[in-house]
Amino acid sequence: MIDISRTIPINDGIEPPLTVDDVWAGLVEKAENPLPYVAAISACTVVDRFEGGLVRDIEHVGPVREVVTFYPKKLVHFVRTHGAARGTIDNEICVDEAGNDVLKFSFRLVVDGIVEGSAEEAAFGEQMRSDYFDAVHTTLQAVRDRIVGSSTSAAS
Repeated sequence: MIDISRTIPINDGIEPPLTVDDVWAGLVEKAENPLPYVAAISACTVVDRFEGGLVRDIEHVGPVREVVTFYPKKLVHFVRTHGAARGTIDNEICVDEAGNDVLKFSFRLVVDGIVEGSAEEAAFGEQMRSDYFDAVHTTLQAVRDRIVGSSTSAAS
């Protein structure tokens, strides 16, 4: 099983500073349309919606189905039910020991045809880590860009 977690500060001196509401809106947007955020995802179709979430089909190293559940302003929980890599991915808004807002990204996946603990599993995990951690940074930047764009439009 590939089990990786990383936490990054939401506000690390980059302007404008983000609120939890700002980040939450970005996480929901990314769940509904990940293409602008995750370079490794080449297609996404929301196939169903339910109270508190959605079901989507994505193309990420092959077809993948994910059930996405929203826990408002706290957690977006993805369960990969179909595809070569199944398991869970979490994007969680937390507060660290110093009282700062952080975004924690975790995934726990089992990959078909890859022996647990093998070099192949490690390589697959590293690629997943790279793709999705980049997406976390991209999400925060996209939220900042939207805030700057909306404040520029409001000033016009």
